[in-house]
Amino acid sequence: MDVVWIIVIVIAAGAAGGFVNVFIGDSGLHLPFTDSTTHMFQPGFIATVLIGALAALGSWGMTKSIMLFGGGTTPVTFSTADIANALLIGFGGAKWFKSEAEKDVLQKTAAVAASKASDPSAAATIATASPHQALLAAMNMK
Repeated sequence: MDVVWIIVIVIAAGAAGGFVNVFIGDSGLHLPFTDSTTHMFQPGFIATVLIGALAALGSWGMTKSIMLFGGGTTPVTFSTADIANALLIGFGGAKWFKSEAEKDVLQKTAAVAASKASDPSAAATIATASPHQALLAAMNMK
C-alpha cells in the first residue's frame, strides 16, 4: 500500500477517535467560540478532531519512522492494529486536549469563587456542574 494512503487512513482513524471523544463529557458538538459571559475560549469539536488526527499521525510516525527514514529497503507495513492504535491514540489525544481546556476553566472558577462570599448553594452547583456551568455559578455568587 502506498505510504500516502496509509497516512490518510491513520489521520482519518485518529480524527474518528477524536470525534467520538466530542460526545464524552459536556462539551458537545459546537464550533469554536469565545463565551461573552466568561470570556473563555471554547475550542469546539473541530479542534478536538484535529488534535485526535495529529496525535494518531504522530504515534504512527514514531512507530514506523525507522521504516520510512531509516534508509533500509524494508517496506512500510500496515495492519488493522495500526488502525486500532490510531483510533485509540486519537481518542486519548483528544481527551488530553479537552482536559487541558477544562482545567483552565476550573482554575478560573476557583479564582472567581475564592474572591466572593461563601454561598452554599453555589458551592453545591460548582461541585456537580460541568466546568463551564461551574464558572457561571461562581460568577453569579454574591
